[in-house]
Amino acid sequence: MTSFTNSKSSNNGESPLLVGELSRRTGITTATINYYVRIGVLPSPKKISQTRALYPANFVNLIFKVKELQAAGLNLRGIAQLINADPKSPLAAALPVQQTADSQATSTPAGPISIAEFLEQSELDEKLYDRLVAAGLIRRPRTGPDGAPAHDRRDLTAARAFARLTAAGIQYLLLQRHREYEPLSRAEALFLAEHLTAASSNSAESEPANLVAAFDSIRRYLRILQLDDAYPDWRNPG
Repeated sequence: MTSFTNSKSSNNGESPLLVGELSRRTGITTATINYYVRIGVLPSPKKISQTRALYPANFVNLIFKVKELQAAGLNLRGIAQLINADPKSPLAAALPVQQTADSQATSTPAGPISIAEFLEQSELDEKLYDRLVAAGLIRRPRTGPDGAPAHDRRDLTAARAFARLTAAGIQYLLLQRHREYEPLSRAEALFLAEHLTAASSNSAESEPANLVAAFDSIRRYLRILQLDDAYPDWRNPG
C-alpha cells in the first residue's frame, strides 16, 4: 500500500506554506485545497489566525500523490481512506503493489529541476536529451529562480517516457516522428479545451487537473480499443 505516513510526518526542514503558495506550487486552487482538508484528503493545517493557516511543505508532494491516484481512477473518498491508512478500506488491498512501486520509482520533484537533476531523474543520456530538445519533443529549459536553466515536472514526465521507449530498443528516428503527429496533438488540445470551458460545477472534480486526467483516460481507452481492433495480438508480440 502506498505510504503517506512518512509524507505527512516529515517536512525535510522546509518552512511551512500559506495556502496561496501551496496553490502556486501544486497548480490547484485554494478552494480545492480547502475542500481536500474538509473531506479528509489532507490533514488540517496549523491555524495562525482566524483566516490564515500554515501547511507543512511536504503537502506539495502529498497533493501530487493525490493527483496520481485520481489519474489512476480512484475517487477522493477512497484516496482519503488510503491517506489516513483506514484498515477497513477496500482500496488498501486493491492498490497493486507494482503500481505503488512504479509511483515511488517515478516520483517527481516539485518546483524547477536543474539540467543535471533532470538528466539523473529522467535517465536520458545527454546526446538523446540534446536531440529531443532540438527537435522540440522536449521544451527548451527555462530560467529558474536562481537564474540557471531548468525544466518542470511535465518536461520530466515526457523525458522519462522517451527514456523508457529508448530502453525498449526504439530508435531516435521513430521517436522523432512524433513531430509528424503535432496536428493530432493540436486537435486533441482543442477538443480538451472544449471540455474545460464546458465544465459548470464547482466541485473538486471540475478542477482543470481533474478534467485533464479524465479526458486523458478516455482518449487512452479509445486508443487502446482501436489498437485492439487493428492489432489484436499486440499484447503478445512475436
